[in-house]
Amino acid sequence: MLETERAFAARALVIGWKAAFLEYFAPGAVGFSAGQAGSARDQLANTPDPPKDQQLIWEPRYGDVAASGELGYLTGPARSVRGTGKPRFSAYASIWKRQKDGSFKVVLDVRVNTPEAVPFPVGFTRAPVKNRFTGDYDDTTPPLGTADELLNSALRTNPLRAYRPRLAEGVRFHRHNQMPVVGIPAASRWLASHRPFSSADSRYAEVARSGDLGYTWGTFTIAPRRVTAPGRGTRTLNIEAGFYARVWVRERDGQWKVALDVLQ
Repeated sequence: MLETERAFAARALVIGWKAAFLEYFAPGAVGFSAGQAGSARDQLANTPDPPKDQQLIWEPRYGDVAASGELGYLTGPARSVRGTGKPRFSAYASIWKRQKDGSFKVVLDVRVNTPEAVPFPVGFTRAPVKNRFTGDYDDTTPPLGTADELLNSALRTNPLRAYRPRLAEGVRFHRHNQMPVVGIPAASRWLASHRPFSSADSRYAEVARSGDLGYTWGTFTIAPRRVTAPGRGTRTLNIEAGFYARVWVRERDGQWKVALDVLQ
């Protein structure tokens, strides 16, 4: 999976990012565009061709694959450059699934803009696995869709209390125009100042055969709110709405924990 992602990134520099995406995205890949969830390949096909001198450069630096080997995720820094212009930075996350022919293809790809280049340790780091569930996915496995729905329900009250018991070691939060928030301590501090969701609805859940890794996606809304800060007066926080994507890992106690959380 990792080598496929690297080949994908290298291919994009040769034939352009749009053509490479169409080549490496699965037929059933889902994309989020213009407030709609649909076929990522159709959305790409309807996107104007990028300028010939525009490049999208990215590298997988962190991620994991299920013990059964057919489902995993990767994330890393990305930048869009055109000629000698100033680069635009982002953090990407992609879900990969092995196809019937044995190849890996992207089934979901989400990207958030960042104010600067996103730092990662040198090389590739695998997500922590020391507390990972081992066994099989069977009738006793807690349904991932239910775990996602329970989190969404709790997010309507208090984000910190909702997420805190559900955070996996090394958890990552990706949000537009912010640097990624990494790790349980940093995430807990960051979540303490966040508004509750006014709605969050799970739309899809999939789990690897080994029952230790899966992903979900759905829709969310965060209502506007007026806040008062000392010395800054009163201001209104705008409504936020869109799609979320989450990677979950199942720990040794059988419970699902969030390893990656993206709002787009």
